[in-house]
Amino acid sequence: MRSGFGFDLRSMEIFVETLEQGSQSAAARRLGLKQSSVSQSLANLEEGMGVTLFKRNTRPLEPTSAGRFFYDRARRLLEEARSTRRELVSGAFGQLHQVRLALVDSLATAVGQPLIELIKRYTRDYTLTTGLSHMHSHALLTRHVDIIVSDDRLENYDGLERHALLSEPFVLVVPLGWTGPLDNLRWIARQLDFVRYTPQSLIGQAIERHLRLNKLELPARLHLDNTFAVLRLVSAGAGWTITTPLCLYQAGLENLKVQVAPLPVAPLTRELTLVSRRDELGDLPALLARDSRRLLEQRFRRQLDQALPWLSEAVSTRS
Repeated sequence: MRSGFGFDLRSMEIFVETLEQGSQSAAARRLGLKQSSVSQSLANLEEGMGVTLFKRNTRPLEPTSAGRFFYDRARRLLEEARSTRRELVSGAFGQLHQVRLALVDSLATAVGQPLIELIKRYTRDYTLTTGLSHMHSHALLTRHVDIIVSDDRLENYDGLERHALLSEPFVLVVPLGWTGPLDNLRWIARQLDFVRYTPQSLIGQAIERHLRLNKLELPARLHLDNTFAVLRLVSAGAGWTITTPLCLYQAGLENLKVQVAPLPVAPLTRELTLVSRRDELGDLPALLARDSRRLLEQRFRRQLDQALPWLSEAVSTRS
């Protein structure tokens, strides 16, 4: 048996035909094979899997319990194989059967529902997950997902295609009632706790790295694992944070009781990029990137223009 599974499509076809025809000779005639070839294939099949598939003392041939189990599975696999061949030959594979996507939480909140509607145009089935960006990167590299939108461009890896979606600055966010200065992070940190993202998140790592580069070591008291919790805590007056415009939008900017100001240190920017394996999904990655940029302009940009026009100017949706 050539296959490491103990069977292949041809041996499954012979097995199924033998059971359905009731004898090896009838199966041989049906498949245009010699009976000796059918007999040898069935013997190899049983040897390769280490099970007995037929009751040898019955006519017509009947399956053992293992044979019945394998028969049911084999029929499904053969039908799927035939369907695959038909679609390949006919060129009916323009619409993908399944696409698996993983998005950063902020983008999923901003454009998730309309993006799903767009995905449905291009694929028969899909899965969409959110969560930590570094987990998404690993999932793409290990083929557990097909497309990610992340702040990790995976620039150290070949064989990927990348489509820029959004460039946005990090900003300072303090409670609405804060009356102190907005140009001195050390002063703010002496009065209010710094509400951090967890160090496992890429956004949290980027902020911590930037603070270190600017020689700012702040007490580590509050570490929260999602934007909604971070900004709701700031809105309640419990502290201050550093985040991005899209994260503000995700948390419900219009309902937050906060002040937003430029970072009073060197600028820091987040880039969101759609990344997929090259040449596997046709035009789908480019189309989704185009549609995502359009949705960001229609939804995210519109609210930002109204609430924080000075900040909207610093945000770019680009290809």
